[in-house]
Amino acid sequence: MKKKLCRAVSLFLLSAGTYISAQHQFNVTLDAGYTNSILHSNLSNLIESKYKSRPGYGINLSGEYMVWKSFFVSAGAGFQQKNYRFERTGQYAGWYTNYTNNFIVLPIQAGSYILNNPHKDKGLWFKVSGGIYSEYWLSMKREGRYPLVGGLQESPPNTHASVSERYDFKTNENQLDRWGYGLTGTLQAGYSFKKLSVHASYNYQHGLSDINSYNENKQQKSSIRSYMISAGITYTIN
Repeated sequence: MKKKLCRAVSLFLLSAGTYISAQHQFNVTLDAGYTNSILHSNLSNLIESKYKSRPGYGINLSGEYMVWKSFFVSAGAGFQQKNYRFERTGQYAGWYTNYTNNFIVLPIQAGSYILNNPHKDKGLWFKVSGGIYSEYWLSMKREGRYPLVGGLQESPPNTHASVSERYDFKTNENQLDRWGYGLTGTLQAGYSFKKLSVHASYNYQHGLSDINSYNENKQQKSSIRSYMISAGITYTIN
């Protein structure tokens, strides 16, 4: 009886393992492209001021694991620039700061293939996914043009000075928070050549955290929102 039970259990485990290995497949994706970001912040205390978006670039490496039929989970790591511009308008025109920010981004998503499945089929495919991300602020560079003392008045040339500097996160004089988090979503379309796929994708990141470490006024919260348009390749392992 015990021998029969052991054989049955062994047969079941072998069958289950064969089924899982057949159904659960894995792929690795590398893509790179264009980013565009803006800082959302309350500027009600600064008249004639605004933030504008600025372009950048990014590169991502991720892994995707099929969990059931067309549904998958994915995780990865990437380098992304999230740049933006602060500028004054009206009588303060000509006063601006360009921020160039480099981040390491760590997303975790779940999603589904809507059209075909490159793990199984050749040809055109399409998928959607969503999830969360965390990020680490590697560096920031500021380049700007600022009025000299008394330079806000209409006067002679050289009323403004140009400045270019890298922000020192060790002293962190502005008390910026280097760790952030938010929500993310991705649309991706591609073409599968069996093991290898090529694709184009759109990824949106909606920052939920405040870039300021100590901010008691939640209405003055500042967060970054960005998107990335990229192209890449995927290799399927099964």
